[in-house]
Amino acid sequence: MSLFVFYFYKLVLAPLAYVLMQIFRPLFKGKLREMIEDKNRGLYKIKSGETEQTIAGARPYWIHAASGEIEYARPVIREIKRQHPQAPILVTYSSPSAKKILEGLADVDVWAALPWELDFLITRFIKKWNPRVLLFARTDVWPVLVSVAKKEHIPLALFSATFADNSSRLKGLTRYLTQYTLNHLSEIHCVSAEDIQSLQSLELQPPLLVSGDTRFDQVFHRLENPKTLKSEFIPSPEDFVFIAGSTWPEDEAVLLPALEKLKNVHIQVIIAPHETTSSHLEKLEKELSQRGLRYVRYSQAQIWPAGSVLIIDQVGILAELYTWADIAFVGGSFRKQVHSVMEALAAGLPVMVGPQHRNNREALYYQKKNYSSGMIVQVIHSSDDLVVLLQRMKKRQDQIPHIKEEIRAEIGKNRNSTTRVLSSLDKILK
Repeated sequence: MSLFVFYFYKLVLAPLAYVLMQIFRPLFKGKLREMIEDKNRGLYKIKSGETEQTIAGARPYWIHAASGEIEYARPVIREIKRQHPQAPILVTYSSPSAKKILEGLADVDVWAALPWELDFLITRFIKKWNPRVLLFARTDVWPVLVSVAKKEHIPLALFSATFADNSSRLKGLTRYLTQYTLNHLSEIHCVSAEDIQSLQSLELQPPLLVSGDTRFDQVFHRLENPKTLKSEFIPSPEDFVFIAGSTWPEDEAVLLPALEKLKNVHIQVIIAPHETTSSHLEKLEKELSQRGLRYVRYSQAQIWPAGSVLIIDQVGILAELYTWADIAFVGGSFRKQVHSVMEALAAGLPVMVGPQHRNNREALYYQKKNYSSGMIVQVIHSSDDLVVLLQRMKKRQDQIPHIKEEIRAEIGKNRNSTTRVLSSLDKILK
C-alpha cells in the first residue's frame, strides 16, 4: 500500500502541485511567490569563496532545514565544522525566510533552495553538489527526495524528530506515505521514547534512536556566548524581575491589567514584543500610560527607573534578557500558539504560558515537573492568575537563586544531543 501511495504522490500529486504553482504564481505574493521563484531559478549562494567544482569534489555535508528548523541544525552544523573543518556544508531550505539566517551562519559554505519534488530536478541537484550525506532537521522529509537520494547511495538521517501520537502524518493515507519515506532513511533520531512509540505502528526498518533535541544545545551555546546588553540596565540582585517575551497584542491584553494591579509592588518588568513595529510599540506605550504605568524603550533610554516597564524595541536579544529575570511569561500563548520556552527554561526561570501552548513539547512536558518553584511551567488563563503567581514568587524572592539552579540542572539534562547524533552518523559514513 505504501508503494502505491508513493507512486500516486510522485506521478500525480507532486507534478500537479508544480503545474498549479506555475499557473497561479502571478497571483501569489510574499513568501509563497518568493519560494516558487527561488525553486524555479534553482537559487543558491556560495559563501566560502570556493567554486562549485571544489565544493562538489570535497563532498559536502547536506543538511535540509525547512525554515525555523535551522535552529535545530545550528549546533549540528557547528559541530561538523569543528570535527571536519575542511568539509563543506550545504544547507537547503523550503521557506525563503531562512535565507537571512543562513546568510549569517559563518559555518555554512553554500545555501540553496530545495528543488521541486520532481525526480529529474533532484537528480540534477545531487549530481551538481555530490553530497556525502543528507541530514533532515526535525521535519520536512520529502518522499521523492529520499527516494532519489537513496538510489544515489547517499546515507540519510533525520534528527530531533518528533511524532505526536495524533500527528496527521500517522493517520489515513498519509501514514503510508510517511512509512515509505521514513523507510528510506538510514537512521531516525527521535527526541524522546514517546516519539518512538508513536512510530511503532508504521513498522519501520531503520533504527529508531532516542538522541534528544539538538535545539537545547543551541540554546545553551547561546547562553554561553551571549550578545552584549546595555550594562546600565542590569538589575541589582535585590530586584525582582519579571519578563514577558515574544508577546502579541492578545498576550498584552492579559498582561497589562495584571501589571496595573501590581504597580505598587516592587517588580521590575520587561516586555519584549514579538513584533517591534512602530505601530505596535506606540499602541503598547499608549495602553501602559492609560493604566498609569511608566515605561522606557530599551534603545532610547539611558537608565531603567525603578517601577518603569522596560520595552524591548529590538530583536535578537531575548535569550540574553531572560538571564536578567526571575520569572517569565512566554507569548503567543493567548493567541494561536506559544513561542519557544526553551530559552527561558535554560536560563533557570519558572515559566508561565497561556492556554494556547499545546504546540510546544517543553511547555507540556515541564508542567509535570515539580521543584521548589512548584511546576516549572505553569498555565495561566487570566490576568488574575498572573497576579497570583507573581505575588507568590515575590514572597519567595529569597529562594529564587536556589529555584533557578534547580531548573538549570533539570534542563541541563537535555545537553549533548548533537554529539549523540553525529557519533552515530560516523558509523554510517564509514
